[in-house]
Amino acid sequence: MKLFVLAFALVLGLATTASAADYAGAISAYRRAHGMPAVKLDAKLNAMASRQAQAMSASGSVSHSAGGSFFTRVAPLKKQRAAENIGAGYIAFTEMLKQWEESAGHRENLLMPGAKRVGVAYVDNAKSPYRRFWAMVITD
Repeated sequence: MKLFVLAFALVLGLATTASAADYAGAISAYRRAHGMPAVKLDAKLNAMASRQAQAMSASGSVSHSAGGSFFTRVAPLKKQRAAENIGAGYIAFTEMLKQWEESAGHRENLLMPGAKRVGVAYVDNAKSPYRRFWAMVITD
């Protein structure tokens, strides 16, 4: 199983009231603009992203291992390819997505060939200087 993982800590952005479906739509628009097919929102991946964002919020760190090994977390999905983008500090998804687009590893995950499904979630933590922790999981 080929898995790609990359994380970066990020800084504060703008507020938003968008939903996970809006996030999947924005990711799909980015993929289509780069010649890749759209992805569909997936409830299991949303739940997985939510658990990762919660684990990062609880630990106060931007880390793929905050919720346990990514490889262990995605193993039950039985997918050939899976990737995770994480970040923190941006309130608006548009700003978080922009940072992922500008990072080579995160961009590679967003444009993963064969990707069909995505889940995106965030968790707020008013006690953390990051304020908001984001996680995205994308699979074939």
